[in-house]
Amino acid sequence: MTSEQQDIKKLDDWAEWHTSLKSMISFSFGAFGFELVGNAFAGLYFFFYETELLLPGIFLIIANVVFAIWNAVNDPIIGYIEETPRSWWGKYGKRFPWIATMLIPMYVFYFLLFAPPRTLGPIGLFFWMCTMLCLADTCYSAFFCAWYGMFPEKFRTDDAKRKGNMFKLILAIFSVIIGTLLPPNIYEYDVVESYAEMAAVILLIGVVAGLVVIYGAREDPARKALEVQQGMVKQDPFFKSLKIALSNKAFLGYILFYFGNKMWDLFVIGGVNYYAKWILGVPASELTLIYVFFIIGQFVCVPIFTWISKKIGFYKTAVLGGFLESMTTLPLVFIRDVNTAYIFIFITGFGNAALWSMLAPILSEALDSLSIQTGKRDSSVYVGIYIFFGRLGIIVFTFFMVFIHDITGFNAAAPIGKGMQTPLAELGIILTFAIIPMISTALFTLLFALTYDIKGEKKAWLEHQLHEKDLH
Repeated sequence: MTSEQQDIKKLDDWAEWHTSLKSMISFSFGAFGFELVGNAFAGLYFFFYETELLLPGIFLIIANVVFAIWNAVNDPIIGYIEETPRSWWGKYGKRFPWIATMLIPMYVFYFLLFAPPRTLGPIGLFFWMCTMLCLADTCYSAFFCAWYGMFPEKFRTDDAKRKGNMFKLILAIFSVIIGTLLPPNIYEYDVVESYAEMAAVILLIGVVAGLVVIYGAREDPARKALEVQQGMVKQDPFFKSLKIALSNKAFLGYILFYFGNKMWDLFVIGGVNYYAKWILGVPASELTLIYVFFIIGQFVCVPIFTWISKKIGFYKTAVLGGFLESMTTLPLVFIRDVNTAYIFIFITGFGNAALWSMLAPILSEALDSLSIQTGKRDSSVYVGIYIFFGRLGIIVFTFFMVFIHDITGFNAAAPIGKGMQTPLAELGIILTFAIIPMISTALFTLLFALTYDIKGEKKAWLEHQLHEKDLH
């Protein structure tokens, strides 16, 4: 250990504060913040522009492709920018400024996405949609890369990671409750203005999350000093970092695991309004009870799978969770009655949380592995890289949705109710809502299981190396 490292170890690392109840809850509001966006807005904007504003399919494809390309490019770039040494690292820390400033502007842009000027025609709506999506996602990426990059630095042992992940999941589930139950009680099908009212309410809640997370995201003196020291080492070029990331089996495995879950989220969350409006034939307000059963399933699952991970480890629990998410999606293919849907939506929520509960621990292990490989913590770079691959799912989602709607004769202007779409169009809705996410989750979980290598002796070796090289 060098004299500089010895000096850093003498600095206060706020070890007890990082795992204190107040600090962990505050930090976990970051998960509440970005999960709320996904639950309230991510699946809804496509439905809003297609069925409420009646934006033609070609504009939807172009807008979402532009959005996805921007996402794919800006995530790794922003992650790289956040790891570029700055003069203020010693005073404010590397990640804290991004976490403290990016969440609230993101919500402002998402509000504007649902409040376009009514005078805009198709081209104007197209540009408005593209601009607001790209601005919102830029803020999202800056916050997300910094927040997830801090997770393995704040929670340094398996027990701390498990505890930190539990708080993250609890706050994330609260965001699911608000993000899924509140909006359908504000917006109404075929009432355009109601979507802006909904977005304004979510904006106010997002502002609260953006303020609360600041306390727990502060960086201790030892971490700031270590970041300054590591910043003196010449930063690897971006494409070298990309090559390192994709050569690391743990990180590559995580990308596959994350992509499978992202596909599930995009299609199930993005398709639920189509499913409710034309398969179940119920108003948007009826989604509230559907979401309640889904969330109860998540609540039941999280402590169970946290306990399972303690018994069999993160890797085996993740594989189990991935296949369970796929299996519990299958019944949705056959359900056409809302009362029956409640029972199986509960089961789907359980399966979803089984995979979801392992995302943060698996990523944390992968980032630990990369820090051993490179000798420093460049977490934001790698968070940006894996989000890059997840964003490609938006292009897949858009093409499948528009293509399947086109070939099945889907009528975006059809009134609410069963039988308002043709049987072929109904099949298309089921295909995108249940069959595609079921297959993709199973496929990418299998690929993750075959790729990820932090298990057994490799797991013990990783823990030893982190202590030996003082990279916790």
